[in-house]
Amino acid sequence: MKTLFKYLIVLLTPCMIFAQNENPTEALNGTYHLLDAERAGGNKQTNTKIFEYGKFGDDNVLAVAACVNCMPAIYKYKEEFSTDLKTAVFFNDIGLYLIAYDKESFIMMMPSKKEGAEWTDFAFSNFYSKNKAKVAAMSQQKIKEYMIKISE
Repeated sequence: MKTLFKYLIVLLTPCMIFAQNENPTEALNGTYHLLDAERAGGNKQTNTKIFEYGKFGDDNVLAVAACVNCMPAIYKYKEEFSTDLKTAVFFNDIGLYLIAYDKESFIMMMPSKKEGAEWTDFAFSNFYSKNKAKVAAMSQQKIKEYMIKISE
């Protein structure tokens, strides 16, 4: 009986591991390239952002800054949203979401505040990736298509 139990554990463990959402780690840290330039310190524009993942009190957070000396925006990891969408989701108090696109890319979006607006109606959206080629291949339409895909 013990042998059977051991075999069941060995066989089922990979299924349980791969069925879980991948939690964010320090692998998110680094410089990300932007689809559309954004405002940095002062009135300057930037085409890159610096991401740093870590703990802030009891929260898992992602700090995003336009430069090393710039004040970062802090996004809290949202486990419930991440489970529902099957990808890492971060949120800040302004109403911006950072949603993992893949292991090296994120979609930043703010849903429209218009009455009756759908999840895919954005007040703002952008694409961030460590990979410049992915940024070059991305478009606002592809962002919308991805959001529709993960929300089904």
